[in-house]
Amino acid sequence: MSRRTRPLLAVLGAGVAVAVAAAGSHSGAVAAPNGVPGPPAKPTKVVIIVIDALSKEIVEKYDMKNVKKLMADYVDTPKSYLGHTGSVTVVTHNVITSGLLPKHTGWTTEGYRDVDHVLGDRDTANGISDGMYISSDWDNTSMFPVMEHYGYPKLADYLDATGKTFTISPKVYAAYAFGGPGSSSIITFGSATCGTAPNTTSWRGPRGINVPSYISAPCGGRYYVERSKVYDTGKLPAVMYPVSDNRYVVGKNPDHLGGDIWATDMALDVMDHEDDWSGIFVTLPGVDKAAHMWGGVNDPDPTGAAGEPITHVPFAAATADAQVGRIMDKLEADGELDNTLVVLTADHGSVAVANPPNGVSSDAHFHGTVCTTPDCGFFNWYYGNVENENDTTNYNQPQDALKPLVATDNLAFSYSDSSLNVWLHDQSPAAKAEAAAIMADMPDVTGVWRNDGDHFTLVSPVRYDLMSTKAEQQWFDKHAQELVDTQAAPYGPDLVATLPDNTTYSVAGDHGGIQRAAQEIPIVFAGAGLGSRDVMAPVRSVDIMPTILKALGIAPTAPMDGVAYPLPKAK
Repeated sequence: MSRRTRPLLAVLGAGVAVAVAAAGSHSGAVAAPNGVPGPPAKPTKVVIIVIDALSKEIVEKYDMKNVKKLMADYVDTPKSYLGHTGSVTVVTHNVITSGLLPKHTGWTTEGYRDVDHVLGDRDTANGISDGMYISSDWDNTSMFPVMEHYGYPKLADYLDATGKTFTISPKVYAAYAFGGPGSSSIITFGSATCGTAPNTTSWRGPRGINVPSYISAPCGGRYYVERSKVYDTGKLPAVMYPVSDNRYVVGKNPDHLGGDIWATDMALDVMDHEDDWSGIFVTLPGVDKAAHMWGGVNDPDPTGAAGEPITHVPFAAATADAQVGRIMDKLEADGELDNTLVVLTADHGSVAVANPPNGVSSDAHFHGTVCTTPDCGFFNWYYGNVENENDTTNYNQPQDALKPLVATDNLAFSYSDSSLNVWLHDQSPAAKAEAAAIMADMPDVTGVWRNDGDHFTLVSPVRYDLMSTKAEQQWFDKHAQELVDTQAAPYGPDLVATLPDNTTYSVAGDHGGIQRAAQEIPIVFAGAGLGSRDVMAPVRSVDIMPTILKALGIAPTAPMDGVAYPLPKAK
């Protein structure tokens, strides 16, 4: 396939110009004339690009040209949506590469009750926590045992027959959920200090499983980024979940760029060094971090003399978009594009509070505590004791809206974002009824749902009056039951409360719920000789894995919840 000349997209921020290749006109491969072999009948390689928190709304608002180009030139899914709750990173990365709904994977959202004692019962310094864990705090020592206990293969297990798989994500829990135990190499961020006094520099650098030496060495090399970076995120609303280093943002040091460029550089390095790679799974986290801090599509953009574009959503969207182009260009330059199925998707969208909290007046649909201590938003997300080895915090500062439920002394744990998820000490019908009645009266709750084993039962009236448009009401009627039911498992929450659009209990922009903004994500299949005819079915994240296996001609060895869709080839 001939290579086209592509322009460079300049990503500018805080005086640093980062030139990154942008995707140009990518079209489905066709058989070349004069007897030259065309694309292989079945691809043998897979690249999955997850742009964290990329809703379709963000693609359009920030005119992500490379993402749109893939949608136009390859197989788009215009009716795609996430298809499960919790619509969060630690769940969806596992769904994508397992083909299973959360109710069959071992955990359903950021809260997890260890009902099968997979991880053992540990006493924390703050008391016994009912076997409750925060799954977004997990690494391989917690996540892999749960996957193995529930006994399902991951995509890496299928791809290892033809080569190595490499999983790359700046987020620890995303990396291990995405790759699983079968991934040949998992690369994420750790901590390291390099140099000798008095010129010691504190770096955050790569760690994981089987990290290649060209990535990990030397200490302080390219893949080590500067720590103790705040930029303009020490003010509201970002301070509730601010940056602290260059893991999730690009930063200003051109020799140690972080965030999406860090992850993409690493993926391209793997392609250069590993002749036998069969899978590369990469997460780009910049959009997610900016959306959490500043309120997603309601990001006010940099303001004042201290404003820093690199922490905000417009810069993050442009940067992520450019990395998509770089990966596609690299595959074509290496002659691998026709042999590689590329999947572009997101792990969830982003629900934005209409006016992010500013410390003076907060929007009527923000129900967390407006606070100014860095990372205080964690106390909006979580309430209760947890057994995680990596997190010994006692989450005992509930927002006012949650206090009536806390006052029952029956709240074991709660996780609140754009939905409310509750685990109770006493799980009797009477105790659940008491908690459900309290939740129904909490601000902006549109419905309360009780976990009845294999499904959730709606146990409150539906508050259509809280939904601002007819379209929102129709979305609720069509999808609420389906989405909540994907959490119906013993380890899932006892009760779930759904919330309307533009509503969070946590930070300025968040995920987790049934809202269209959280659910409507892109799912695009590219490369591999594919054409531009779209799949018009309502494709979900759980359908990605079986569709990949079908495209590669691999027979599944275990049941999956997803649908395997045929992908149209170029004519």
